[in-house]
Amino acid sequence: MGRVGDQRGTSKCRYNDPPEVGSITQGDLDWLRTDVLEPLNKTIEKYTGTQQAAGFVDLYDSSQNHSVCDAGKWMEGFLTPPGQLSFVHPNTLGHRNAANHVEEAMLNAIG
Repeated sequence: MGRVGDQRGTSKCRYNDPPEVGSITQGDLDWLRTDVLEPLNKTIEKYTGTQQAAGFVDLYDSSQNHSVCDAGKWMEGFLTPPGQLSFVHPNTLGHRNAANHVEEAMLNAIG
């Protein structure tokens, strides 16, 4: 399991833009990152470390500059044209990033 969703690029988000983050304010985006996402990631990392058969794959730094509001985004916002709900979910590029990191971790684990 890995820490995901670096949204440091959310300063580029446009308020009230449904394909991005809808009507979530910049202050709320910052709060969600620092008070919700980052502590959640630390908790996941802490508890995966207690499992013999589990490892922690950190995607946070590798996703920098690929937020839902970046030109080279790896996440879709609330809506994906033509109006499909996405709820801030990785797109193909985001999944590829995760797969590359998980593959590397698995190969390192088996030696």
